[in-house]
Amino acid sequence: MNLAAIDVNLVIALDALLRERNVTYAARRMGLSQPAMSHALTRLRELFSDPLLVRVGRRMALSPRAEAMIPQVASIMQELSGLFGMETPPFDPATTPRAFRIAAAEYVDLVLLAKLNAALAQGGKNLSLHLLPLDARAADAVRSGDVDLAIGAFAADALPSGVSREELFEDRFVGLARASHPKARGRVDLDTYAALEHVTVPRQGAHDGVADDLIAARGVQRRAVMTVSHVLLVPHVVAGSDHVATVATRIGRAFSSMLPLRTFDLPFELPPLQISMLSSTRTHNEPAQAWLRGVVNEAVAHMQDVGRRKRV
Repeated sequence: MNLAAIDVNLVIALDALLRERNVTYAARRMGLSQPAMSHALTRLRELFSDPLLVRVGRRMALSPRAEAMIPQVASIMQELSGLFGMETPPFDPATTPRAFRIAAAEYVDLVLLAKLNAALAQGGKNLSLHLLPLDARAADAVRSGDVDLAIGAFAADALPSGVSREELFEDRFVGLARASHPKARGRVDLDTYAALEHVTVPRQGAHDGVADDLIAARGVQRRAVMTVSHVLLVPHVVAGSDHVATVATRIGRAFSSMLPLRTFDLPFELPPLQISMLSSTRTHNEPAQAWLRGVVNEAVAHMQDVGRRKRV
């Protein structure tokens, strides 16, 4: 291939398309019209003999070849910036359109969304937030750029390369029962706890099922009479039955203000639930990414304390 025939602007356009995964957002990122960006995408498709962006349902996704290009294009952009002494432009949330994608556990949505939404609203009307369900592929989605951040309970030793982890806060576990439960009141001993009818949540994301895993690891045997698909279903089941559950304190407190529920101390100690934020090392220093992480930390700082804040 004749390199002289390649327009360097196409490299910049390719970088924008890989980051935004959307022609409109990529055009805004570069300050171009949508037709101009569509024309650049057409030229790139011809150069690579690959569609690069493909429609999957209602959204656009990168082709496998485009996914593989991400680290190489990021490296080229960094070298170009260094070569020409270019500085990364600052991110102004009041004037810069940006759609942020965060994968978060339901628990995180419950305790953090209102404060996170308020903090984002202060940034301006050009920002939008897309909350996505958290699953076992969250860390890979962060690394590839499919999501900007992932927030949940992640083991530090189980993350892929290219993903960084920042601790946000901790929560402890408590028992949850209906307010008039005949046995789950006062101090519940281990035998009583084990004999109660328990609702559990299978381990399927980066929070659901954490308490159940910790209890099993401790060797506590319980009567599990019901399994539900999501942790936020648990309080509703418990409120209308004699079933009990083990949940994070913030979940128990939030639902106890809406439903006839009470929390009780567990008759044994469990490690705290550690909530962390994952981000890509590739875009860690990008101004918009740094701003978003700051917004999350600000929202965490305004949460009413139950466990402990992140360790400094």
